[in-house]
Amino acid sequence: MKKNVLTYVLFIALAIAGCLNLHAQTCTATASKTTVSVGEEFEVDFTVDGNASAFIAPSFSDFQNLSGRPMQSTSFQSGTGIKSSLTTTFSYDLQATKEGTFTINPANVRVGNKTVTSNSLTIKVVKGTPQQSADAAAKSNILLRSVPEKTKVYIGEAIPVTLKVYTRVQLENVDINPPNYTGFFCENVPQKGQPQGTQTNINGTNYIAINIKQSVIYPQRAGKLEIDAGSAECSAIEQVKANPHDFFASLMPSYKRVPYTVKSDPVSIEVMPLPHTDKDFSGAVGRYTLKSSLDKNSVKANDAVNLTVTISGDGELKLIDSIPFKFPTDFDHYDPKINDHITVSPSGVSGSRTFTYVLIPRHQGKYKIPATGFTYFDPAKKSYVTLDIPEMPLDVAKGDNNNATVTVSGATINKEDVKLLGSDIRYIHTGHMPAYHTDDYFLYSFPFYAGILSPLFCFVGFVFMRRKYIELNKDATSVKRRGATRMAKKRLKAANGFIASGNKEKFYEELHKAMNGYLGDKFTIPVADMSRETINQKLTDLKASPDSLQKLSTVLDNCEFARYAPASVTGNLGEVYESAVQLITQLEDEIAG
Repeated sequence: MKKNVLTYVLFIALAIAGCLNLHAQTCTATASKTTVSVGEEFEVDFTVDGNASAFIAPSFSDFQNLSGRPMQSTSFQSGTGIKSSLTTTFSYDLQATKEGTFTINPANVRVGNKTVTSNSLTIKVVKGTPQQSADAAAKSNILLRSVPEKTKVYIGEAIPVTLKVYTRVQLENVDINPPNYTGFFCENVPQKGQPQGTQTNINGTNYIAINIKQSVIYPQRAGKLEIDAGSAECSAIEQVKANPHDFFASLMPSYKRVPYTVKSDPVSIEVMPLPHTDKDFSGAVGRYTLKSSLDKNSVKANDAVNLTVTISGDGELKLIDSIPFKFPTDFDHYDPKINDHITVSPSGVSGSRTFTYVLIPRHQGKYKIPATGFTYFDPAKKSYVTLDIPEMPLDVAKGDNNNATVTVSGATINKEDVKLLGSDIRYIHTGHMPAYHTDDYFLYSFPFYAGILSPLFCFVGFVFMRRKYIELNKDATSVKRRGATRMAKKRLKAANGFIASGNKEKFYEELHKAMNGYLGDKFTIPVADMSRETINQKLTDLKASPDSLQKLSTVLDNCEFARYAPASVTGNLGEVYESAVQLITQLEDEIAG
């Protein structure tokens, strides 16, 4: 009995294999719709009878390919009274982009030792209404959108922007290409943990909304600016369409990874100019408070005193450079040391920036550091606000090596004793004196004429050099361009100072400022227009080598990575510094050549 069962099973298997080999090998192209509206999505399937390989799809140049690579599924069908068959389906999700009648050419696929060609398809695209386009977009499995908190702001006002993905399927491996914020200053919000999804509804369709990237941007000029389109590539886990004749497939559904490429639409931002003011405007926009203090109210001459000013609040604090103090003329003072405590959150940038000025009074007396003010624009109040820094008195006592006093410019100062550096008595010289010949006359000699003519030659040389200097410096753009390398090396020197201390974050911040400052000065690119595309185009036009472009891209990528993920930065800072110096030298040689 067992032998008969085994024979029967073997017979059935051979019969199925024979049926599969005898089945006609064809490839059929079908479309879910042959008439669609502009913006509407539809599906194109290429169904192959048999075990397919080496599938070559036609060009979809007249449509937008939403799925990228084909979605492949395989099914097997058998049963009593049904011819056994193996079918493979290659599916594409397409979207119509323009009106007209278009032909999708045949696809080619290899089945066994034979190449099979499908039929062609004709798709008619008609004009669609905006609502139809919106409904079609809402039916997509995945959407990508840039969502600004507001679209009408003043120059310098903070705009929190969230790049959101809306999905109806399970996602894997989301690779983001964020928008370019041309015309904006951008601060990226650090992401904490895995982003969480929330339920939302778009045009009657439910989605899970996930915040994949958050930024705070600050418009740098008035007018209509645009947040460019962003894109994302990801994989989705989707259920394979089951064959209605396949009983086992209906019991145990299978799944596949489907690649998606999605793009967000550009978003327009209306930027209003700041109102006119006669005040000494600092350029800061936001909402701030201010504290100021002297660490000492009395000090000896030539001793240092620290003046500290702390500005706190909400706004782009990094754009505040200094406070407009007018120190007494008898004080030596230096550029302030700046210390930041700044946090970037989804609601904006906040924190504090502290300026510490070192002052050295040189003479005894009673002084006053004049009162001044810090003026900023408050977008909520739509007006300017001035924070007052009160007058600060400072008593300066006599220094250790000072004697008599004298009053100069209304202040009592010290006058040092006059001291002879030599002897009080000059002795009569004794000994041999040099003799002079009576025929050695200075008049009409070479030194005589040289003394007369040298001032004339010096004057002519001075006039020539002065005119040359005026000619070279009358164009501010050229001056800035010529000084780009010198300024870049000066900024790099500041970055070099952080190598010994191992402060990677500050090192990369200074390196990023140095490279951007050099490129902006060299090519006269405004800060608001600085972008990778602009820089690469400028260098390409000036015949810079691909090696220089690659090195520049690597340096900028390292700086941006260190800026937004400082804890993950590795590598030798000295080598990074040397590569930046060599890159600037290499660019100068190539551009000059």
